[in-house]
Amino acid sequence: MFFSILFIIAVLVIFLKAVNTALNHPNDPTLDDNTSGKPKTDWNVGKAEPLSPKENEEKAEPQDSRQPAWMRGPQRPEEPRVQEETEHPQGPKHAEGPWRTQESGNTVEPKRAEEPKERPDRSYDRLFGLVGKPLAHSASKVRFNRMFREKRMNAHYENFELDSIDEIKSLVADNPNLCGFNVTIPYKEEIIPLLDRLDQTASTIGAVNTVRVIRKGSGTELIGYNTDWTGFTESFKGVLEGHSKALILGTGGVSKAVRFALDQMGIENRYVSRNSTFDIMGYYELSPSVMEDFDVLVNCTPLGMWPDTDQCPDIPYGFLSEKHLLIDVIANPDETLFMKKGREHGATVKGGKDMLEQQAIAAWNIWNSPEI
Repeated sequence: MFFSILFIIAVLVIFLKAVNTALNHPNDPTLDDNTSGKPKTDWNVGKAEPLSPKENEEKAEPQDSRQPAWMRGPQRPEEPRVQEETEHPQGPKHAEGPWRTQESGNTVEPKRAEEPKERPDRSYDRLFGLVGKPLAHSASKVRFNRMFREKRMNAHYENFELDSIDEIKSLVADNPNLCGFNVTIPYKEEIIPLLDRLDQTASTIGAVNTVRVIRKGSGTELIGYNTDWTGFTESFKGVLEGHSKALILGTGGVSKAVRFALDQMGIENRYVSRNSTFDIMGYYELSPSVMEDFDVLVNCTPLGMWPDTDQCPDIPYGFLSEKHLLIDVIANPDETLFMKKGREHGATVKGGKDMLEQQAIAAWNIWNSPEI
């Protein structure tokens, strides 16, 4: 009897211990289903092979995209997408051209780049450029570099924005492969005293837009030319036929080249400026009779040039008619506000894109002519 009671007590102790263990460790995989408390024996421990990535993907539970992010568990971070190269709608805002993108951390930021990645200027055999300020409106860099690539020439064209024209000497000295450069506002007249000599036509006009750099030994010679008048003549001589009197709006360097070209074509002309003198008309003098008498108006001011496309010369557009011809030497945009207003009043209009092409051809011929 006594031993029976001891046996029952021992069984109860073992049973209670098993129950207590199961309650305290309900998910312990080492416990047998019989709650004996003894660990299960796994004869394959250490022999199991890891799953392949493909099996892992198949084994993984599908994520519900409708669930909140915190319920879906960790996900692979998305790689930044690189925007495809597209054409900038405004043309050359820096020069005019497409957009690229550049990674910055985990973001993608736009980067202006009109051309393929370029080498340092000194790595080219021949370097050319444009001198002036500002230069964001100019398309010359894109046009010349496209030509160099198409002809597989080891040459490059660069924009040189100078705060002062006095920097031209150091620009030439610092770039031993610089063979020539164009000049634009505001330096077409200011550069003349810094040149060694002038072409006869440039001297007569009193403005320079093309410079050739000749290097002989340790010396350098800068020769000034004017191809604006050539570009104007080649571009506008056709539309100017039948016209006899022109008003030139503005008195800067390009205005002088236009006057020279008109004189060569036998077309009478007068300057118009905000600052009138005895031989320069003021805008306030453009009466109906004057506008009737002069049937050609040439805009040689920067008014309307990109990016300030909402500007135009202050002329009485209401006096224009179908007999008038309006010429704008600005190449960007294709149609300026000056041209648009003229067209709305029936006038014939033409912009400066062709003139830019023609003067560039003339400049290229000068840079590649035999040295004199």
